Amino acid sequence: MTYAPPPPPPPGYPAPPPGSPAPAPPPYAQPYPYGGAVAQPQGNGLAVAALVLGIISIVFSWVPFFDWLLAILAIIFGAVGISAANKRGGVGKGMAVAGLILGLITVVIGIIFVIYVFSVFHSVCTLNGVNCS
Repeated sequence: MTYAPPPPPPPGYPAPPPGSPAPAPPPYAQPYPYGGAVAQPQGNGLAVAALVLGIISIVFSWVPFFDWLLAILAIIFGAVGISAANKRGGVGKGMAVAGLILGLITVVIGIIFVIYVFSVFHSVCTLNGVNCS
């Protein structure tokens, strides 16, 4: 196998002597030291989940048991999201608090709705002379 001759040197540099080996390739970049270049995640997924579940639970607050399920999940994710935000320097704490508050509001609306429905059923039974107790 024959090798091609090395390219001529740039102007101002002396030519290598005949039969000398080709110059070494430039070294590769040094890798980052361990733990130095790794970026921490910036989001708080629990806070986002709490906020989304809180909003959806408010929208579906007229559905008797579905809203409570979403509200309880929003409250749980909100509480855990606040804890995670405190460990991360406050990232997403506002969303977690908003999800927690929306979940609590949905629980209150759900309780009021159930009381209202039972009072309507009771008044209908009373008006028709039926013992509903």
